[in-house]
Amino acid sequence: MDKLVRPVFTLELNYKIVPGLVTLGKYDGTHPCVTAATTTDKVLIHSPHRRNTSSSGRLQQSESNRELATLNINHTITSLTTGQLLPNDEKDILVIGTSTHILVYHVHDNKDVFYKDCEDGIKSVTIGSFGDSKSPIVLVGGNSSVRGYDHTGNEVFWTAIGDIVTSMILIDYNKDGLNELVVSSEDFYIRVFKGDQVIAEHVETEVVTNLMVLPENRFAYSVSNGTLGVYEQDVRLWRVKSKNFAIDMRAYDLLGQSSMQLITGWSNGKIDCRAIKTGEVLFKDSMSSGISGIVEGDYRSIGKADIICVASEGEVRGYTTTKTLSSSVDGSGNEQDIVRELLAQKQSLIMELKHYENNMKYNENAVNETESYENSGVIPACTRLQIAINTNDAATKPHIEVYISTNNSTIIKSVIIFAEGIFKGETHVVHPPLSKLSSELSIPLTLPKDNPVDIHIKALVGYPNSIQFHVFEITRQLPRFSMYALKEISEQVKPEGSVHFKVNDRLQRICMWINQNFLFPSDVEFDSGPNLTLNLKCLRDDSPLVMMFEISGKVTIYTNNMFLAADLVQSLAVYLNIDNLESRASFPNEEQNLKALMEKLTDIQDARLRLSTDVADRLGQIRNLIIRAEDSRLNDIKEMPVYYNELNTVNKELINGYNIRLQNYNEGVETMKKINAIIQKASRLRVGQRSSIMISHCRNVIETNNTEGLIKIIRTGEL
Repeated sequence: MDKLVRPVFTLELNYKIVPGLVTLGKYDGTHPCVTAATTTDKVLIHSPHRRNTSSSGRLQQSESNRELATLNINHTITSLTTGQLLPNDEKDILVIGTSTHILVYHVHDNKDVFYKDCEDGIKSVTIGSFGDSKSPIVLVGGNSSVRGYDHTGNEVFWTAIGDIVTSMILIDYNKDGLNELVVSSEDFYIRVFKGDQVIAEHVETEVVTNLMVLPENRFAYSVSNGTLGVYEQDVRLWRVKSKNFAIDMRAYDLLGQSSMQLITGWSNGKIDCRAIKTGEVLFKDSMSSGISGIVEGDYRSIGKADIICVASEGEVRGYTTTKTLSSSVDGSGNEQDIVRELLAQKQSLIMELKHYENNMKYNENAVNETESYENSGVIPACTRLQIAINTNDAATKPHIEVYISTNNSTIIKSVIIFAEGIFKGETHVVHPPLSKLSSELSIPLTLPKDNPVDIHIKALVGYPNSIQFHVFEITRQLPRFSMYALKEISEQVKPEGSVHFKVNDRLQRICMWINQNFLFPSDVEFDSGPNLTLNLKCLRDDSPLVMMFEISGKVTIYTNNMFLAADLVQSLAVYLNIDNLESRASFPNEEQNLKALMEKLTDIQDARLRLSTDVADRLGQIRNLIIRAEDSRLNDIKEMPVYYNELNTVNKELINGYNIRLQNYNEGVETMKKINAIIQKASRLRVGQRSSIMISHCRNVIETNNTEGLIKIIRTGEL
């Protein structure tokens, strides 16, 4: 199949391109231009259909190649995107993000739309309609927040994320006709925002590095461990894992199937085309260096868009839809591939049939049934694999215990467990020595996070002398809060932190939620009484957790871990279909931490002002010394070395001042990230509109450095 797909054009940019920083824009409203960030902190614009002879403003035309133009940014470029932003203007605007500022640039007119400093840094940028804004806005993801700017540079949106943003897309996630914002961050979460309200969350096992919009309200994602997958709302359709990393993705109908496929570019230069619904590979190709980006545009001016792949060494290839492949995909062509696949299936079936025949032969000729079983590898037909999962807090290191056994004298030779986020490499193999083989086996598991986990168990069952073993497969789901066990807690060790809220549901439904999300020896039931109290401890760090559910509907959760409290609130709200939830919270440790962070932030801001004033003074001294040195060169050359020595001293002081300012900036970014993480956790203690209102209030008080007001908002959700 891949032999029929060949590039329709190739070219060389002769620049090294930064992976992940490739986009395409129609800067004149018609002709697409490949745009990329180079390793020399420049933005490269390739315009094959338009010769721009102007070199005024930021845009500089290449003298060696009139198709190329560059923008000198002189800062490390961290994000790059294009889109229509200006009202009543079909021309695309180029948005460039660095670690300190954002530049929104009108390439066609060669002028800035706006330029803003961003103290939070910029990691990802997207353009589109979102929230209450009727016109497109620029959404900027930073170290711990997302901001939105209109075409004049005014901030129209802000929300806390809690960790570094890695990618953002705008998609109609819940099929309501309006865009939602999907944000991935370094805490392994993919969050879906409706305005500043989180309406859905997905958790992966590593950092999600890239998101891409797909047809039919789906989106693709890639993970730093080499995983690639597709979500349709809260359902993951498929995922695959590679030893390489997906750099960029794009939806395009490469195979002429009248439906899109997922085109993926990998770090090793591989390009593959997969079916969006199944993940099946339909086409492969490879470039000489790693892929830096994949874009789509009518680069040949034929009225049809091509898929364009850009490699890190500057090679560019364009592919187009290949109609000749449709017959092979439908099954009517490419007979050799079909015959090869059928032969492989035939060989597999012949081997399976041979094993069955051998087993039947041993059974028919057996004199001693047990001896026949042990020698031939045949196990009794009634053999069953049984599994039990419980918490074990009596061990030296408390854990979840998976107990596996057979119902007869057969032994468990080996067990393979597949699970996400538990083991390194997602696979754990238990292989007891021959002297310890038995019909039962206990496997300890420790979940690093409070997420539901599917474990897939494959057990090899037979007899000690067997050569062949039967494979039993079982799948179980570990509940979200599996790492918590029942334990009596005295008032002295009762957690100081707590969150209080009220729900309008019977305690019987609360019990159903508990039994579904916790791993207890027996189901929790409520018969009578004023309330239901659960005393728990975490198997990871032995920290206490107390949950009180009153018959009046009041719920109180005692824990010093605000993140855990937020997870419990969100899980309960989803189970009970609560759209809007108000709560009161008190977490003394987090409040003390927040006070210290706000004081540190104030000191950093004051120091930044002093350093900026000092720089201005130094620049004035430099100008004065340069003028004096030039005067002495003409009037008294003996005085000239004195002024240049002073100039050298001031320059060294200026360099030292820059290093101090850089350290000050990094400390400010890290401090703001920690503050936003606390705000994000506190917002998850509420649900719906209450969460949105709290975030809005927090934004207002942070701008005025009102620490007491911020703590009050975290406690009550109101200013």
